[in-house]
Amino acid sequence: MTEIVRVDADAGPERTARTRTFAGRAALVIAERVYQEFAGVKLRQPFESSLQEKKQRMDAAIEAMDRLVAYEIAEVTAGATYYMAEIYFDFSRSLADSERPTDLKPADMAEYEQALDEEAFPFEEKAIHVHEKNLELLRKGVFNAWIEKSLGRLAVMMPGRYAKPEVSSGFLGAIDSYVYRSPVPPAPKPGGAGGPTPEGPAKKTPPAAAAVDDSQVEHDGAP
Repeated sequence: MTEIVRVDADAGPERTARTRTFAGRAALVIAERVYQEFAGVKLRQPFESSLQEKKQRMDAAIEAMDRLVAYEIAEVTAGATYYMAEIYFDFSRSLADSERPTDLKPADMAEYEQALDEEAFPFEEKAIHVHEKNLELLRKGVFNAWIEKSLGRLAVMMPGRYAKPEVSSGFLGAIDSYVYRSPVPPAPKPGGAGGPTPEGPAKKTPPAAAAVDDSQVEHDGAP
């Protein structure tokens, strides 16, 4: 996969949309490994030492995801955006779940816990904001597995807004809510052609996704 990325980068005028797509997908897989290395670091005592390693791997993961936007492939951009949000969320959870020192008095421990919460909360908010960036692609008529994953994560992080009962049949309900308007059924033709069948109303087919220029999607410092 590294070779695929290299060949595409060195292709010059011979670079095509096809080679860019293959390279973008390969680069996403490589970036996923960088994310996994970051997520695998737990904040343990001594806290400052593990925190420094976590931050270094976080910076590397953010940089890896940020580079993917240049491919201008909707699928790759959505994947990078999903992982960027998960980087922020993982860091927030890691702070909240970090190993506590054992030599603090109760009053000091309470103050320590409050400080951790104050540090963790902005990263969780950032994660929500970046996941919502994928909804911008959704509103432009693009839907893929990465956007579906972002919707799923938002339903967990903000259930009051995104985990609604009417979406229980799956994320196709969410697509209708954010992107599509249900088409008006045609008037019945003589002889019943074009109208509802005895078995029930005709099934709605969602319109094809429109092409999107990823460079027009705002990333706010993230893919």
